[in-house]
Amino acid sequence: MLNEDIYIVGSGPYGEVMFELAEICGYNVAGYFDEFDEKQGCTVMGTKVIDKLSNIKDEEIRGKKFIVAMGSNETRLKHMERIKCAGGVLPTLIHPTAVISKSAIIGEGVYIQANVTVWTKSKISDFCILSPNIVVAHHSSVGKACLISNQSAIGAYIEIANRVFVGMGATVVTGVNKIGENSTIGAGAVVLKDVEPNSVYVGVPAKKLRDK
Repeated sequence: MLNEDIYIVGSGPYGEVMFELAEICGYNVAGYFDEFDEKQGCTVMGTKVIDKLSNIKDEEIRGKKFIVAMGSNETRLKHMERIKCAGGVLPTLIHPTAVISKSAIIGEGVYIQANVTVWTKSKISDFCILSPNIVVAHHSSVGKACLISNQSAIGAYIEIANRVFVGMGATVVTGVNKIGENSTIGAGAVVLKDVEPNSVYVGVPAKKLRDK
């Protein structure tokens, strides 16, 4: 067991989820940071909200380990980049039930939950969240600060660009080449064709609903 201190940024429901993942991975959660005034001094999972991260100086961040427990790709990316620039450490956390190919590449600050499968020569870039029971098939790549929700499946040879959100139970089938940057795939959607950047796609088969 590591038994090293780590801090969680975000004390909402996903902060509780990440508390459990951190403990499973051998870390001791030493405190939360949260930007909301009403959260200051509260206790979450038996651990205190210390302060707002925005109040903390870079020298107080340097060398400390952090988790950013936020579902918004943009917000998570912003906080993680600030922590990294200040010299903080953003460990990758992988649930022990996940199956990760020895040839897969996993980036920094990636959170991989229970029963995830990442196949041969796939790449998961920095600051991604892979929720429980998803599959990323062989030779696919997931860009920076993406979130793939529960029960989703990503086929083979697919490029998912940065800051993509894939909703619960969505499927991106083999034969799709690219999911464009900052796009959203709705829950239960089945993607059969490439997805434009900055767009929302829903349905079976998935069709563009609107621009973001």
